[in-house]
Amino acid sequence: MEKYGIYQVTVPLPFRLNHVHCYLTRQDKGWSIIDTGLNRAETRKAWEEAFAIHNINPQEDIEKIILTHYHPDHLGFSGELEEWTKAPVWISSKGEFMARNVWQSSSYERNYQFFRVHGLPQQLIEQMSDYDKQFRSFIRPPGRFETIVEGQQLQIGELTYEAILTGGHAEGHICFYNQEEKVFLGGDHLLRKITPNISYYGYGEENPLQVYIDSLKRLQALDILIVIPGHGPIFRDAGERILEILQHHEDRLESVLEHVVKERTAYQVCRSLFNRELTLHEQRFAIGETLAHLNYLVVRGEISKEMSTKGEIYFSK
Repeated sequence: MEKYGIYQVTVPLPFRLNHVHCYLTRQDKGWSIIDTGLNRAETRKAWEEAFAIHNINPQEDIEKIILTHYHPDHLGFSGELEEWTKAPVWISSKGEFMARNVWQSSSYERNYQFFRVHGLPQQLIEQMSDYDKQFRSFIRPPGRFETIVEGQQLQIGELTYEAILTGGHAEGHICFYNQEEKVFLGGDHLLRKITPNISYYGYGEENPLQVYIDSLKRLQALDILIVIPGHGPIFRDAGERILEILQHHEDRLESVLEHVVKERTAYQVCRSLFNRELTLHEQRFAIGETLAHLNYLVVRGEISKEMSTKGEIYFSK
């Protein structure tokens, strides 16, 4: 990666997925940052160490901050870095909209109502609410954003990349591809050891799994030599990995379909799919993933959904 002017900065996370890969990129005399980590003291320490290793004066040398998407582990520290470096923060327009609207009290309250409709017990919703209040401290968006658009050419490190919108994992997720060297800066869209979480929480694309699958298939037209991701190892077998992820979702859809027995809420399906103890953080991902697959099956005509007289949504074959 160093021959491309790209240097990995691994920032710790307080979850089972215990890291996020951010990047420093050197172009001409200046530097850029790709993704930022959560808004935590541990994140500041990681960036202080990275700046020291590369002899970077953050107030003078950082030219721009690029966010692949709005999720907290990528955006959370961007406001601190904006203040620290005085550099502009770049994101897609959809990413900006989500960043401005999702991490608000009104959005959280809407989420809880959404969870009730899909069968989550009140005690679990209250536990999620308490967790969310603590979690909000991990997110500090910047004061303003600059916009990246599909097809835009950006100098990142030694190379020029084309911006590619790749939805599904996050509204407005954006990747970067250099055709000459066949380098793909993938954010969370394409990972080697885990499959990116595809979730639905009642806003944005109603069928995010279809969006994700379509985005993956678009990548099959690219000649990708190396993938530089947001989590896990850098890897070279992009084509093979895309096929593996597509097959994973087909298998998962079959499994979800098997668990739709008579009329079931999304929570009931989720509990039977994830038959192990989950943290609150993992529980949110699990219900979101379950709903994304259920919505996909509804659109495909394999199951139906309807509202009961009690105001809950049930899925059935």
